[in-house]
Amino acid sequence: MLFPLPRCRQTGGTLAAAGALWLALAGPAPARPLPPDETPPTPVGRGGTLPTPYTLGALPNTLADPADLGQHSWLDHDSETLGILYACRAGFLDLVHIRNAADWTLNLQARLLRALQRGEPGLDVEGADRGVRLHIAFLATLTPEERETLAPDLALQLARRYAFILLDWHEVTTWYGHGVLPFVSERPSAFSVDDTASHLVGLDLAERALADPQRALLPALTAQLPPLLQELGVQPRQQTTLAMDRVRGLWWNPHRSWPANSFITRRQVDSGHPEQTFTAWQVPGLTACAEQPAAQWQVDHLDHWAQGRFAGWAQAWLSPGAPEILSASFGEDSPQRQTGRLRVPEDLPAVLDEVRRRMREELGPRADQPD
Repeated sequence: MLFPLPRCRQTGGTLAAAGALWLALAGPAPARPLPPDETPPTPVGRGGTLPTPYTLGALPNTLADPADLGQHSWLDHDSETLGILYACRAGFLDLVHIRNAADWTLNLQARLLRALQRGEPGLDVEGADRGVRLHIAFLATLTPEERETLAPDLALQLARRYAFILLDWHEVTTWYGHGVLPFVSERPSAFSVDDTASHLVGLDLAERALADPQRALLPALTAQLPPLLQELGVQPRQQTTLAMDRVRGLWWNPHRSWPANSFITRRQVDSGHPEQTFTAWQVPGLTACAEQPAAQWQVDHLDHWAQGRFAGWAQAWLSPGAPEILSASFGEDSPQRQTGRLRVPEDLPAVLDEVRRRMREELGPRADQPD
């Protein structure tokens, strides 16, 4: 969820800033229950891009036009605009990651809501990566009245947390060499500077779509994306190209290309703590973005929403699908390695610390820093 920021010249001025301020002060936007035929499927079929002018050799990258974002779709993505954008407050953004994050959040919100309203003990979720599973256990039950009044918003906050964890874990497994296609390295895309900010924008997009009182879910996703990006100071395509050129030789290596891991020289890794703020990386020196402060997010508000009552509402364990990650992060004799699973989010910081250590070792001591 975005934190409030001062008036932004490129984002509709005071109205946009007031919208962000309302979002932060009012807490979660009211979530609505979805009819069964609106439950989103698990996201499939979208492939992301890198925040560089090209990817393989001199092959031009896909840069999106913020004036034509297309129509959001669950399965047939021909109607969607995909590619990289630049936003003054959020840095580089990948529409694929935004849409995937929104879909994951909405899918989990619908499933969690059903489980809460039925009084079920929890939920098992299959991740997008092979062998990854998430088990969520509720540590208490809602009263019959709360199942109607609080369950939609509780389900949304839980969905934000666990969608983000699943998306974060995909970046972890990608860093360790796991990919969708066999024998094709995706390591250059692991925690690239557009990934985490895009995931957080996607969480906010899902929340806004759920709060849209006038539209069904798919039209709401389509309608809510442009104003959300405008609030973040989204720029025309030529500014995205200029932003990429500004960080040539710093965030990416012009003498390399995909699939060399050294092609993307800087990676932004989050803390692993959902209650801590995440600050977007901004490209320095862009005149169009002067004096626009970086956006800050918190993954969810379980720690203080509803007076903190739901801070410890659920526990979750992740089966990683890649046991070598547990060995690398905790050691062969650790409880995590012996059980083949880790607590999330509690164990995530140690995993991400090890990823950062390896990044610095391979890509340089400032690989996880923007300057």
